[in-house]
Amino acid sequence: MQYVKELWQTKKKLFLGLTFSLLGILLAGLLVYALYFTKLFVLKEIKVYGNVKVSKEDILRMLDLKGGEILYRLDLAQLRERLKKHHLIEDVMLRRQLPSTLEVQVKERSPLAILVQNNKGYLVDRNGVILSEAKPDDILYYPYIIVEDEKNKNVFFNFLAWLKQNKKYLPVYENLQKILLTKDKIILYTKSHITIYLPLTTANELFTLYSYLDRIMIYIYDNHLEDRVELIRLDYPFGRALVKYRSG
Repeated sequence: MQYVKELWQTKKKLFLGLTFSLLGILLAGLLVYALYFTKLFVLKEIKVYGNVKVSKEDILRMLDLKGGEILYRLDLAQLRERLKKHHLIEDVMLRRQLPSTLEVQVKERSPLAILVQNNKGYLVDRNGVILSEAKPDDILYYPYIIVEDEKNKNVFFNFLAWLKQNKKYLPVYENLQKILLTKDKIILYTKSHITIYLPLTTANELFTLYSYLDRIMIYIYDNHLEDRVELIRLDYPFGRALVKYRSG
């Protein structure tokens, strides 16, 4: 009798488990059908955030959506790549907001420096992408850069982007007037007329060298020597530096 009771309980559990599983599959199927094959969730509105230089009209034109599309049939990855073709857009995040909205979060490219090329100046971002021709006032906010070595420009731009973000090291990015990338050096020219040589090495070693430079600059400023210093060279064996003073 006990055996029969246990067998019945086991069958009951199996039946309930199978029933709930089938019910779950059915509900999931209904949900998928509702999302992808019915007109319950169709595109009626597109909201755009984060755009300043790129107009909403340009973004809508590039998306090329007419309205009425089934929201969950939209290929968000494809739409993202479509928007990233705009030279002022660095990245995009798209999100469906039920019942009928597509949200577009734009990250625009921001200027990092003025690239001198063919005797003209162009605003470029941290990836070296040209944004626009530079205006005369831009020199007040961004340093000039000259790239003589295309092979190492990725390391160069990574270093500049890091330098702009790290305000704790001297000289700060805003005090740099001109930056030159050669095949084996990075040469910095400050607005206070100090020339600084760094070896062209890995990004991490450049970060470390700049922390060494910071200590030298602190010593110079603490001792009021900034008008006397002409040249600082860190392109020596790692950890060594040369400081040259102006004659007279």
